[in-house]
Amino acid sequence: MSKAMGDSDEAALERERDFLFMSLADLEAEHEAGDLDEADFVELRSHYVARAADSIRTLQAATGGVSIDDHGIDERGAEADTRGVKARGRIVPWVLGIALVAIVAGVTLADFSGSRGAGDQITGDIRESVRSRLFDAREAMGDQDLDRAIAIYDDVLTDEPSNAEALTYRGWLTNLAGDALLARDFVEEAVAADSSFPDARVFAASLALAAGEPLVASDHLDALDRIDSPAFVSQLVEAQQLDLRVAQGAGPAAVALVAPVLEGAAYDPAVIPVRHVSLAADHLAATGQVEDGLALFNAMLSSAGDDPDVLVALAWFLARASVGVEEGMTAAASYLDTVIEADPTRPDALVYRALVRFQLEDHQGAAADLAAYDASEVVRRDLDRLLAETELREVLAE
Repeated sequence: MSKAMGDSDEAALERERDFLFMSLADLEAEHEAGDLDEADFVELRSHYVARAADSIRTLQAATGGVSIDDHGIDERGAEADTRGVKARGRIVPWVLGIALVAIVAGVTLADFSGSRGAGDQITGDIRESVRSRLFDAREAMGDQDLDRAIAIYDDVLTDEPSNAEALTYRGWLTNLAGDALLARDFVEEAVAADSSFPDARVFAASLALAAGEPLVASDHLDALDRIDSPAFVSQLVEAQQLDLRVAQGAGPAAVALVAPVLEGAAYDPAVIPVRHVSLAADHLAATGQVEDGLALFNAMLSSAGDDPDVLVALAWFLARASVGVEEGMTAAASYLDTVIEADPTRPDALVYRALVRFQLEDHQGAAADLAAYDASEVVRRDLDRLLAETELREVLAE
């Protein structure tokens, strides 16, 4: 505990934090009952989120957690400056939520014919005969001669049991034949053989979702976003709405996974990945339970407060939950500053801070963060989509 803070001070902060969590819950209930209009609800929720973040930050600093600089949130309670932050109209509003779309389409074999060309190297030093046979298998699939394609893939796997392309498409053909369990075995072997083969990730996500494992599917799509794959792969995922279907299932699944933490159990990152807790927090916020989302981050900070993944996830949660309120944006920026100071090239922290800085009217800082992200040349399709959706590049270029 900090020498500057005694037990009574810490207890007071804990009471304030808990009070704000309860206030958020009451606020959601009033809004749902129609007793609070949308504008007042959004403004009040943003301020409560910012104040709760301040309490959490101060507690962490007092108990030996993340160091907080003096430029953090000023605790001004409900009297906080409501001028907010001016944002240009072209920036897409940030909201905590997932668009839920009822769909029946799935990824079909016709959508994929191998992401690598016939002459490309697959894995390692592969003999010409294997490349030729893989090309023949793709042609057979294109001709709807699935039996011939299966035979060719089996032949390739006899010579090269770890050939990622053969394993991937042998698995998908097996799925079309009705054996989903064996299909997953093939595709998971493909992922293990070459984690950067995009087709394997897409099929693994689709099969996991069909098997009722949306979090596994979400992890595969997250990995796909970090692969330098042809643009059509991502386009097909979106066209088939695989990403939406996975998100629709992953949120509730993540909430179920973190239920013990919400009930008071200590958070263990070795048991529940930070990413899954973040998914749960986002889903809770999207369904009117922002206070529970904040409670999850509070639990993570208590046991893993120096984990940069936790700090980045919390910062982005706060930025979206307190949009238009300077205190919340400042809190988010402070967490991101801490992470970037330790790792100046971390891509998600740079992009999130660029967006936060723009909201704080620090356009020069936002441009600098974007330049640093671009210089890293890292593959992050998810961050690229976010930048495209918010039109941040275009606005800064004006």
